[in-house]
Amino acid sequence: MVRQTARDAAVLEVLAQQYGLPQDVLASVLGVSLSRASGLVSRWKQAGWARAGQIDGGARWVWPSRVMARELLGWDPGPWMPRPGCVAHVRAVGALRLHRVGLDVGRWESHRALAHQAAEMARAAQAMRSVHVPDGVQVMRDGRRLLVQVELSLRARSVYLEPAPTDGRADWPQGLLADVASRARELECMGVVWWCPPQVVAPLEAVMSEFAARSSVRRARSGAVLPAGLRWAVKSLAEVPCWRPGPS
Repeated sequence: MVRQTARDAAVLEVLAQQYGLPQDVLASVLGVSLSRASGLVSRWKQAGWARAGQIDGGARWVWPSRVMARELLGWDPGPWMPRPGCVAHVRAVGALRLHRVGLDVGRWESHRALAHQAAEMARAAQAMRSVHVPDGVQVMRDGRRLLVQVELSLRARSVYLEPAPTDGRADWPQGLLADVASRARELECMGVVWWCPPQVVAPLEAVMSEFAARSSVRRARSGAVLPAGLRWAVKSLAEVPCWRPGPS
């Protein structure tokens, strides 16, 4: 019988919340060699706590078994294993979380948990409207909350922010940034931090600046009491160890 240590329990809980992690990210946060991390994963597999496999060209992946994930999350997440089309994003978000808060599970609300909560609320309310689910919410040491987005490639500008009307209609900024702002307020966040590769930082900062300016004008001109503006920031994933396979 394999005895579960406190470290095992902490890492497995993060794995369950983040879907899974590549073993080089695991080695980095634990401060051990890749071979040592592989040995830990072998123990977890032997105990039935985890599964592992080669998914992409990087390090092998590890993810909790369905039984373990259900035990740690408190609900049945269904079957899951990494797919080549999603592993780059799952890796980046997991590496970012560990870079920002380590194994402190109380300081991060995961996409998996937030998606489950949103689905449960929609089911209870019989709501048809879907809500934006961020990649996470980071809880600062003083209790303040930051909504976290991770973007690995730049989308069309109109996806983030629709052009301002030119026919005299009131400007009500729409697009992904507006959806994110609305969700940030619902989740009681004081700001939004968008993490992306270095080449995406400047274009995202530009569209965020336009959104902030247009939103500020709308608040000033509106007779209604509108929420105060959120704090917005764009940061480079270059500071995050192991956010992509190979040297970061």
